[in-house]
Amino acid sequence: MRKKFLTLIGILALTNSLLATTKPTLLFYCGITMVKPMTKIAKIIEKKDNCIIKISQGGSEDLYESLAASKIGDLYLPGSESYRTKHLKDGYLLDAKEIGYNQAAIFVQKDNPKNIKSLDDFLREDIRSMLCNPKSGSIGKMTKKILIKYKGKEFFEDVYDAIISMSSDSRNLNKTLIEKDIDMTINWRATGFWPENKLYITVIDLPKKLAPKKKLVINLLSFSKHKKIAKDFINFATSKEGQKIMKEYGFR
Repeated sequence: MRKKFLTLIGILALTNSLLATTKPTLLFYCGITMVKPMTKIAKIIEKKDNCIIKISQGGSEDLYESLAASKIGDLYLPGSESYRTKHLKDGYLLDAKEIGYNQAAIFVQKDNPKNIKSLDDFLREDIRSMLCNPKSGSIGKMTKKILIKYKGKEFFEDVYDAIISMSSDSRNLNKTLIEKDIDMTINWRATGFWPENKLYITVIDLPKKLAPKKKLVINLLSFSKHKKIAKDFINFATSKEGQKIMKEYGFR
């Protein structure tokens, strides 16, 4: 509850800054995994449309709860299409376009010093692990599905009982692994190839039947006050130039 309250306070602070400028200012709710390519695209749109784009980043569900509570903002990009499907009935999500996809994978320390090979290694006594909360970030939700599909609900519960701590988002998973406080985690594959991560992380791909492609869908918000610019952003993200930027950051 406290975290959600602080998130809402942050949105209200952003809103005050929106009102303090004469330029059209958009608020973009973006899942942490997609922030880097979206920031690069935002700079292009800011120059093209003479506007300001402020990005609120966090776990996909936390972001949706913030935008639903404040009814302020223009764009929403969660970590998977399932968030659109889940919340479409609320009426806040209008036009949407697919801008790419991501997949979950096992992340270990560079060169895999603990010789980790599969999901079973989460239960090894010599392995320290951290996973994302299934109720906050998109990678947590995906991790739950993967573990249950692999060996059932009991296995999922056993793995979460064995972790040393739980994260609220993908960024903290990578940070903890890079600092060598854990030996393995599950995260969105693209983040393992970012410049600040790839020197410290080795990515172990999971079978597609366990970790299917997850569509990334950017949504126009019903209460957007700058729908034309928001649509320009969406169209650019799906253009050839926008897709090139996505690929730069490991998205397929």
